[in-house]
Amino acid sequence: MLKKGLFLILSGLFLFPVITSAAEAFNLQTLQQLFNTYKRQKAYDYARQYVDQQEGDPYFDYLYGVAAIDTGHASQGVFALERVLLTFPEDHVARLELARGYFILEEYSRARLEFEKVLAYNPPREVQETTQQFLDQIRLKEARYRTTSSGFVSLAIGSDSNVNSGADDGVTIIDLDEQSLGQDDTFSELVAAWQIGHPFAPGWMMSGNITGAFRINQDHDEFDTNTATLQFGVSRLYKESRYKAELLYQTYQLDGDDYRDLAGMNLEWHYSLTQKSRLSSTLQYVNLEYPETESRNSDLATLSLTYTHSFAILLNPTFFATLNLGAEIAEDDSNANALSDTERDITGIRVGSILGLSPKLALQISAGYQSSEYAGEQTFPLFAGIVREDDFTSADINLLWLFHKDWRLDTKISYTENSSNIELYNYDRTVFSLNLNYAF
Repeated sequence: MLKKGLFLILSGLFLFPVITSAAEAFNLQTLQQLFNTYKRQKAYDYARQYVDQQEGDPYFDYLYGVAAIDTGHASQGVFALERVLLTFPEDHVARLELARGYFILEEYSRARLEFEKVLAYNPPREVQETTQQFLDQIRLKEARYRTTSSGFVSLAIGSDSNVNSGADDGVTIIDLDEQSLGQDDTFSELVAAWQIGHPFAPGWMMSGNITGAFRINQDHDEFDTNTATLQFGVSRLYKESRYKAELLYQTYQLDGDDYRDLAGMNLEWHYSLTQKSRLSSTLQYVNLEYPETESRNSDLATLSLTYTHSFAILLNPTFFATLNLGAEIAEDDSNANALSDTERDITGIRVGSILGLSPKLALQISAGYQSSEYAGEQTFPLFAGIVREDDFTSADINLLWLFHKDWRLDTKISYTENSSNIELYNYDRTVFSLNLNYAF
């Protein structure tokens, strides 16, 4: 026994300097600097080394807990923030982060309880708005278990440099009438939508959606448009993925007359790779009917693949990229005009980002490119023997201001350009608009 006791004492004497050295190696200022400069992954990696020594220190637990949640370790973050609230139960900032952790873990009842406690402390307005946003998301998440409905109304005014997507003024090979050239105008637009979701079995949901859009031009009312869309779908929900099959119908009017009817279906798949990364794909097949121009009647099939990732850094940017592949097949493949201007292969890509400037402001920017290669040679004598190829590029920037819980103002500028080897189809277009949105 004496030898054993002496051994333990000597072992302790040798190990004590090592333990002391490890404890002294932790620097709270280093962790704080990593945290405050939004290097959350580095902050988490650094703090993780010292959890056994520092847990129970409220300030360490807060920094470690938030960094853990932001880097995809919500369970560890929740445990740390629970320790903070044991010491400081009135810390609504820590409680808000704890509620966010519960939300990520899909413990919605506990998340709601903590969010409501945050509001009970009457925190600053920004905290109240963030809390309410999470409560709204919880309501949407709970749509898996009960019937829900929502909608929006949007009123816009703006200017359009080419309301008819007409040819450039620089066309020289042929004389065009005025209406065939690009026309600029101001416009007003009303868009409204309403949707309902009803779960009918565990993991299964039916949904319906109706959307209407009405655009009126100030001078060129011959280019006024009306659009009505109906959608009905069935979804299968899992923890990390969602599948949906949807039928859709759309009618599009130009100057009050039927211009195009669309009917078809979508097959969708959404998958959460991590808490911050998502992958989705949509396979769409639609039939397009043009009452006044039957040579344009076609079947269109497209496949879209989208990757989205959110970063836990300054401005909390969300990046997205979409690849589109498609083919449009003319119904009348014996019609030369249908082959030259309707039947085509489509390839496109779109990338963009959303930046959180503040709890109320977000900036969305995106750019896209699409290539269309047509099937037949042009029938117009001046372009005989030429197979049409179009390159369509676009870019837009949108500033979103959520000035009230249900109200948002969007300031948007978009630019599009179509470049074709057939001069008649070259055009560009710039649209500026102010959009007032109300969600209900």
